[in-house]
Amino acid sequence: MIFLNGVSVNRRSSIEVLCGSNLLTAAVILYITVFYHFGSIQAACGDDVSTNENSQVEMLMWLTDPCRYDRLTRPMPANGSGPTRVSARVYVYFLGSVEAQQLQFTTHILIRYRWYDSRLVYSSSTFPIQGENKLKERVWTPHVYIVNEHDSNIMGSGRQDILVTVQPDGTVLYSTRLKVSLLCMMNLQKFPFDEQTCPLILESWSYNNTHLELVWERDSPAIVNSNLRMTEYNLVSIWTNATISEYSLMSSDEERNDDDSLYSQIAIEHVHYYGKFAGNYSQLRVYFELEREVGHYIMDYYVPSILLVVVSWVSFWLDPNAVPGRTTLGTSTMLTFITLSRNTGSSLPKVSYIKATEIWFIVCTMFIFGSLVEFAFVNSIWRRNESVELKKVTSKHILKSTLTPQMKRKSKSSSMDSGIDKFGSSKTIESDSKENNRYCRRHRSLLSVEVSNNSIISADPEPIQNISISVPSLTDSKNGGFFTMTPQEIAQWIDRRSRIAFPVAFLFFNCIYWLYVYV
Repeated sequence: MIFLNGVSVNRRSSIEVLCGSNLLTAAVILYITVFYHFGSIQAACGDDVSTNENSQVEMLMWLTDPCRYDRLTRPMPANGSGPTRVSARVYVYFLGSVEAQQLQFTTHILIRYRWYDSRLVYSSSTFPIQGENKLKERVWTPHVYIVNEHDSNIMGSGRQDILVTVQPDGTVLYSTRLKVSLLCMMNLQKFPFDEQTCPLILESWSYNNTHLELVWERDSPAIVNSNLRMTEYNLVSIWTNATISEYSLMSSDEERNDDDSLYSQIAIEHVHYYGKFAGNYSQLRVYFELEREVGHYIMDYYVPSILLVVVSWVSFWLDPNAVPGRTTLGTSTMLTFITLSRNTGSSLPKVSYIKATEIWFIVCTMFIFGSLVEFAFVNSIWRRNESVELKKVTSKHILKSTLTPQMKRKSKSSSMDSGIDKFGSSKTIESDSKENNRYCRRHRSLLSVEVSNNSIISADPEPIQNISISVPSLTDSKNGGFFTMTPQEIAQWIDRRSRIAFPVAFLFFNCIYWLYVYV
């Protein structure tokens, strides 16, 4: 309400006058109204309460009054030029809930920013002014955001945990407590023996590095709660780093030339036009080095899988002809191991590279499947009817004679010897009847062959002379003789060798595997 020539005129009536025809009178009324309004502001700005030590509210209102303080303008540094320097410090309350499936982890942190604002200097005899959201709304605060944020919120029960402190020398402290879910690009090649380095990235949003510079506090920039305990991971170390993030839309090869001033002018135009999409912005990083605890995986995955592989070797001690027992043992261990592996890998993301658990799964599956293949092989040999002749009782000759057709004789003498097997068969003698007849006519005698079962084969009904031919034994290796093994003996021989070969090969694989995951 104002008075003009003794007439009471309010602001609403002045607006009505503006709509009327008397423009001169309306202009005078508007001038007096504006003068009255700003005069009252000047009167308020003139009330100096900087020496009042009893009322922090009055001190705060006086310092941050819009007539002397613009909260949209950044504070200038002490030297009057250059970027505003904002120091940061992070305190970690809790670190956990590392989710490999979502590639993220959760943390509870306290972030404190510190900067100097010369507009908020007041008497040094006054205590620091503290406030929460109300004070934050009246002073300038830097807009710093978390780059790798997945989800976040300011913590607090009833109201947000925000604290703003203004020191008498103009230093402003801004603290807030956050619960943040951060993205972490994990490398799972050595899972579950992996070590992850997950960052917390802070960056200026509204000011580039020519206007605002983020730096870490010199003393203890990142502090971890001494009582911090994690379940699946162990916090190995924590360190900080300060970098510059580049958002450049200009091609350095095409736009930059010898005239640096022209390039700088183009860069400034890009910043003004594109905003956040152009320019360099100050950035702070906190790295958390996490080491996975492997006790759970050792007891729930590796030890059971080793036992399943060992159980599959029990079939080597069973009879090669025990088809039901050896088949059931092999298939049951295979299915149990596949189920165990699926439960372990269900919490991991689908990645393009091979993880350590997948290497373990493939090799253990090969060992269990190998025991099944070995049973099928020895069982097929066990069911053969013909014996196998060997030149030497060695692994090379046994496997070669088992997998390839029966070896042929290289000489006539060896052919005659092989014509009589150890069971006393005379079939091969009939095939050599012509040679035997010539032998009988030359000596004019009866050719009789006495074999191991004392059966006599005669070419002439009149007995004249007996000629005995002995069959070489399995241990006779002289004069290039041959050895004979039954299919049952070969099957048992392969089982005996498998009892040693499979454990030795699995032990060798374990040595290489554990060196790989721990080195």
